Amino acid sequence: MPTSYTSRNVAVLGLGSSGRAVARLLLGEGARVSVLESAENDALRAEAATLQAEGAQVLLGTEAAEGGFDLGVLSPGIDPQTPLVRHFREANPGAPLLGELEISATLCHAPIVAITGTNGKTTTTQLIDRMFNACGIRSVAAGNIGPALAAKVREAVDVYTVEVSSFQLEAIETFHPSVALWLNFQADHLDRYPDLAAYRAAKLRIFENQTAEDTAIFKLEDALTGLRARTLTFSAYQSGGDLDLRDGVIHFHGKPLLRMAETNLSGLHNAENLMAALAVGVTQGLSFAPMMEALCTYRPLPHRCERVRTFGGVEYINDSKATNLDALEKALLS
Repeated sequence: MPTSYTSRNVAVLGLGSSGRAVARLLLGEGARVSVLESAENDALRAEAATLQAEGAQVLLGTEAAEGGFDLGVLSPGIDPQTPLVRHFREANPGAPLLGELEISATLCHAPIVAITGTNGKTTTTQLIDRMFNACGIRSVAAGNIGPALAAKVREAVDVYTVEVSSFQLEAIETFHPSVALWLNFQADHLDRYPDLAAYRAAKLRIFENQTAEDTAIFKLEDALTGLRARTLTFSAYQSGGDLDLRDGVIHFHGKPLLRMAETNLSGLHNAENLMAALAVGVTQGLSFAPMMEALCTYRPLPHRCERVRTFGGVEYINDSKATNLDALEKALLS
């Protein structure tokens, strides 16, 4: 995939935040950009007018089916089986259809640390981003966490800390994180995938382009094989990984590092999120003291095991971000 998009005829499918961001990125790279959006309403018409003033063509509703493009860019929220995508493929046979993540990564000027998993992605992405910046490594958190990576490509950073979903990984080709982090895998998104194997295969693409110079970090129990990168493992449930949990203390190769009681996070699932962040720091040669200070001061976003109040002897916790049974189970166990 070339990293020059000058004068290329590019169709961006979807006028959501990801689509708008990659459209602007490609306009800045000299591409001829059209945005195709099958929906049509006042809000979209306003967004369309803004993008058109910046140099893009925007087609809404039934007008969105059009040919003449040599590249399509798919927003992650759009199912590849939708009529918009089918019409694009029919009208543009042979044109690659890649994701916003793929396009953005080809234009990144610094290494990428990519985080995926069924649960815990956003918390871990924030932990890593905060840890990097506390250690003097300029980082920006982007991707599935929001904003889109396309919106941050041109920022002055030393590393991009990118949350990636299976939807984004479906449409990669050369996406190559120097560190790929796999947090966990549980049943989810079966409205998008025919079975768990297809969902897992999409997630595993995070390792697809790594080499022996890169690092893959994953949960010990998942026992991932066939990876070309160096590996680090972690687990709060079993011993034998590079990082494990003993009596409420995270250890690295037997050395005690971080006491869970000193953080603002609780539960074994959050212990694993912290381990994963520390593992990333180890790959970058960061000092443990500033890493742990950053992790201890982190507070999770709202709706993630958020204590609301205690009333009548009952503690009420808002965990409305839990959108699958595994997340619910982990919250209850914590």
